[in-house]
Amino acid sequence: MSQHHRLRPAAVASAAAVVVLALGFTGTAHAAAPATAATHSAGSASGDPGQPDNPLYDAPESFRADSGREAVSLSWSSLSAATAYEVHRAEAEGTEPDEVGPYALLDTVSTSSYADSDADPDVEYAYKVRALDDAGHVSPYTEPRRGTRDTVAPFAPRELTRTAQDERGVTLTWRTGDSDAVKYVVYRAESPNAQRVKVGSTTSLTLRDTKGEPGRLYSYEVRGVDAVGNESTPSNYVMGTRTVTAGTPPKAPAIGNAQLVGKRLTLSWSQSPYVPISSYTVYRSKTSPVDMTDPANRVATTTRTEYTGTVGEGEGERDYYYAVVATSQHSVASPASASVKPAYTEPRPPGATQIYEVTPGAGSVRLSWYVPPSDGGDAPVAGYRVYRSTKPQVTKENAEVSYTTSSSQYLDRGLTGGTKYYYAVAAYNEDGLEAALSPEVSASPTS
Repeated sequence: MSQHHRLRPAAVASAAAVVVLALGFTGTAHAAAPATAATHSAGSASGDPGQPDNPLYDAPESFRADSGREAVSLSWSSLSAATAYEVHRAEAEGTEPDEVGPYALLDTVSTSSYADSDADPDVEYAYKVRALDDAGHVSPYTEPRRGTRDTVAPFAPRELTRTAQDERGVTLTWRTGDSDAVKYVVYRAESPNAQRVKVGSTTSLTLRDTKGEPGRLYSYEVRGVDAVGNESTPSNYVMGTRTVTAGTPPKAPAIGNAQLVGKRLTLSWSQSPYVPISSYTVYRSKTSPVDMTDPANRVATTTRTEYTGTVGEGEGERDYYYAVVATSQHSVASPASASVKPAYTEPRPPGATQIYEVTPGAGSVRLSWYVPPSDGGDAPVAGYRVYRSTKPQVTKENAEVSYTTSSSQYLDRGLTGGTKYYYAVAAYNEDGLEAALSPEVSASPTS
């Protein structure tokens, strides 16, 4: 209810009666007795004599109807005397305020807002609201407002054109498509059929993409968006790319693997190919992100996308973070990669191998075996030990002879013809750890 004071009809009638009676005492006029409450409504907005003191003599204020895709959203200002509000709806039949169908009660609510999600799509409706209280009083209706559950998208923009491409970005322009779009959204993709990424939005008919990766060719399209968020189908697409110059910095490397196995550190990363790279620099520090301002934190420079090194065994040597910076062929540095702390695992021996070929000869036996599989963080295989015995079930402990070799085959010479020899092989790595023995094989050399 409005806070300003209004005279009610009964008060006005009583005042008029007092004036007339006063005139009657002067002998210039005579008046009948004042009307009673039985014959006049005392402040009832509806004129109902059963509601003598209606506190709801104002309609709810600030009533509005906002169109949307999912619902028409209604809102109004609360009345302090109201306990509920009736929402009425009619189908709009023309553009004039009175060109509407019959109103019907849509709902009764206790709040000062309502979402009409049951409205038929793309049909314009007129809405009005009145307030109620617990005594059965009602307020006047608000002025009608119109709204639509709008599901119709704008027409697609037309004639998308790339008007410029340089080191600053790709500039696009287009025409509206003669639609009700209130803004435009520009998308790009790495190819016309790839996943789209939103570049930005604008209310004008031009946009420059300054964030595309230099050297990468993108496909661009634009879509119109109306006031309720409906998005049009795409425009035609155009291709464009930011130009790579001598001053273009490379993209930051992306570290994909960081392992510390015993003392062996392994890092590997990927790099965007669009800016040619001359080298990579590896940094480390005890903090993240890695501090690259201190020359002491520089670990190594390499032309490869991987680095392998040995970490000391002192306290805290496993607590470093690592980052990589790429440098272009024009000596422009990239941003640093993300700082990573390598996952530590205890060193492991190589996996067991298997002898796949045994060839006896004159006083000799030739053996060939597989190189055991290796995890990227494991120490490389440094060599193999060949164990030999004249008795079966050869072990490292009972072997009569053992030889070392860096090759995956071995020719055992100086053997006695007709004697059966038993063999097993074990690989060992650069950490000095030796694998389990391969399955045993046997052979008898000829004389």
